[in-house]
Amino acid sequence: MVHEAAEAILLGKSPDVDPLIRPAIAALTDFLTHTKVDTRPELVERRILNRDHRYAGTIDALATIGGKFGVLDIKTSQAVYRDYNLQTAAYNEALKNEFPELATRWILRLDQYQSCNRCSATKRTKGGRVKVRRNGGGFVCGPTSHDWAEPKGVAELHEFPSWQSDFKAFLGAKQLWEWDNEDWLRQVGYC
Repeated sequence: MVHEAAEAILLGKSPDVDPLIRPAIAALTDFLTHTKVDTRPELVERRILNRDHRYAGTIDALATIGGKFGVLDIKTSQAVYRDYNLQTAAYNEALKNEFPELATRWILRLDQYQSCNRCSATKRTKGGRVKVRRNGGGFVCGPTSHDWAEPKGVAELHEFPSWQSDFKAFLGAKQLWEWDNEDWLRQVGYC
């Protein structure tokens, strides 16, 4: 739901936002008042294919931010993890000939959480799963005694301009996956 609403907003639309994701989308809207992100419909949810290295995928968007053109990948995670760089590097490699002006890649992290008003715990609900984390020391409420504040949204942009070494790591991970799934891949005619 977050991806769908975020992509609509990036295209200048005003989608109906489910109350479950309203804090994350409000954070995105606030972020976009300070950061200009330009994209076009044909550059959102675009399929990519790299025939040489035999992989395909779907990018969230190609965008211009701060005068630079690149891949924009939306994540709804608790943090920006290094392995996201493998995915975005593969996108850049697949698109570099079609878009020679491709200069960078970004992860736009959208999330939401609640803080306990009595202790430093945070609660994050995603996909029907609730995760409560103790943040730091001190008093920790019992499992049912937290006093949760209203949900807060998070929108943060991370840029990763250099992608060639991440692409080499992507190829290594892909080769290991192919090795591990060799029998199945042979059955479907991949090998």
